[in-house]
Amino acid sequence: MTHIGPLNALPIACTLGPNVGREQVERWRDFDGEYAVGIERTDTQLVVHYRKVEESVQRLRQLVATESDCCSFVDWAIDNTHDDLRLIVTGTPGQLAALHVG
Repeated sequence: MTHIGPLNALPIACTLGPNVGREQVERWRDFDGEYAVGIERTDTQLVVHYRKVEESVQRLRQLVATESDCCSFVDWAIDNTHDDLRLIVTGTPGQLAALHVG
């Protein structure tokens, strides 16, 4: 399966240390592998769709809390008002490119 979530590698602008950063990327990859079902991209927004179950909601909240601190150059939001769970990342085209998405 091709990785579709918000991080393929540690963004260069990330404030996490190398070891913690690698662990965070692995947490994303594990989460995406278990729950990701699709992705939408525009120039200024990334929306990743996940299966919506109690565990996925909790884990995504934890992941986004870390990202909001270390990668605050984009806006991180969770939308759980749909049948699926959605991660919405908003920024400029350059900022989104720095996330190494897709």
